Amino acid sequence: MISNIIPTPKKVALAEGSSRVSLSVSADSKWTSYTEILSDAFEKMFGRTLGEGDGIKLAFDESLPKNAYRLDSREGIVLYASDKEGLYYAMASLLLAINKRDGSLTLEKALIEDYPEKPYRALLVDLARAWHPAHTVHQYIELCFVLKIKYLHLHFVDDQGYTLPSRVFPHVTDGYRHYTFEEIEKMRAHANRLGIVLIPEFEVPGHASILNENYPEVFANKAVDGKDTFTVDGAVITGRSIICAGSEKTFEAVKAMLTEVCELFPESPYIHIGGDEANIKVWNECAACKEYMEKHGIEDEYELYSEFVGRVARFVLDLGRIPIVWEGFPQKGIKYIPKETIVIAWESYYHMADDLLREGFQVINSAWKPLYIVPNLDRRWGVPEILDWNVYNWQNFSSKSRAYLNPINVPPTDQVIGAQLCAWESTFEHEIGRVIDCLFALSERTWTVDRLHSLGEFSKRSLPMLWRVTRYIQQV
Repeated sequence: MISNIIPTPKKVALAEGSSRVSLSVSADSKWTSYTEILSDAFEKMFGRTLGEGDGIKLAFDESLPKNAYRLDSREGIVLYASDKEGLYYAMASLLLAINKRDGSLTLEKALIEDYPEKPYRALLVDLARAWHPAHTVHQYIELCFVLKIKYLHLHFVDDQGYTLPSRVFPHVTDGYRHYTFEEIEKMRAHANRLGIVLIPEFEVPGHASILNENYPEVFANKAVDGKDTFTVDGAVITGRSIICAGSEKTFEAVKAMLTEVCELFPESPYIHIGGDEANIKVWNECAACKEYMEKHGIEDEYELYSEFVGRVARFVLDLGRIPIVWEGFPQKGIKYIPKETIVIAWESYYHMADDLLREGFQVINSAWKPLYIVPNLDRRWGVPEILDWNVYNWQNFSSKSRAYLNPINVPPTDQVIGAQLCAWESTFEHEIGRVIDCLFALSERTWTVDRLHSLGEFSKRSLPMLWRVTRYIQQV
């Protein structure tokens, strides 16, 4: 039914009655190559293929705004768009609007006019700490397509593994599961075909145990006495999870790996470079870092942290991409971070969303509460909490966060470009049910910023589609 479309369209004018869907498709010359995409989607969703004919028409309408679409089913079925993004959204809406009953497909007669309010609507999947076979990434691509989620953020690198293939440092994957070059190419091709933008993440300077483990001579910090252990605040630690910020050799290696990531994902406008949860105290005991700070007039490890993130971000910009980072860099040394950098505000602990906005950064909302999916049974949020949230609101469960008792709310602004749901530390089998539920809600709350439905109303709209969408992605 039209009322089952998620996210809710901006404007729906229902006409009287419904009509049988004719299993054929045609297109204006601009959209000819997209008829196969719609036919494949019909095969997955309904077990039917679309032949050539005038049953469904893909029409070009240059008067429509960018990313907007119009679906007119009053006389036949016509999907209008002025760009391919709008056409993808029209096709996704059609797939959810069709009724399947007693072996027949019907569609209510209506005129739908719609567009997204926030451009950045994303899902993150953690591929480094819990292995996801390549076919599950393809299922997430299909899920993003049908729910109008434009970006799929792939967390390829963490302490537990480097899941990208590498020619510049081939041993970085030793002893760990990783994707092949062929598998990455197939992910790219699938995402490109469905209009989903893949965002690869290469995590530095923290979460980098895998780099230190396989290439310690390149990435590891070295204490002044030449040892690999450091005494920090009276405790002896290894510094295993953080790379050296002062060594030129280390930075050249980071540049080589980032260049390789860009080559693996040539269409992605964004490269995520990590930048959070780094045990930077180690740098006070690292000979190369101490020398670098003295040479460049850097006061302490906090300023070095921002300076290092800024160096990496500027290199990404030099590669023609836009860097994205977690909020993890401290306010001290913020002058080093290029303003073109997009910041994901998630914990409201390291750097606050309102501060980032005042500094001129574009911000993505990934508030831990309610947008994190983690295995911890005490930290579980779902559809009710996401519906109560909005893109200008940050909350957290932890007392160390400024958003714990007093959630951060910022005035509506285009600097907040959207939001991201994050699925961490779980296998596909353990997370997929919660991801689908929560992604329905995130899509609803980022497509239109103002809340449109109560929990009961939204459940009535979305529940009939949960099984359809689940079955759909299983056909990959």
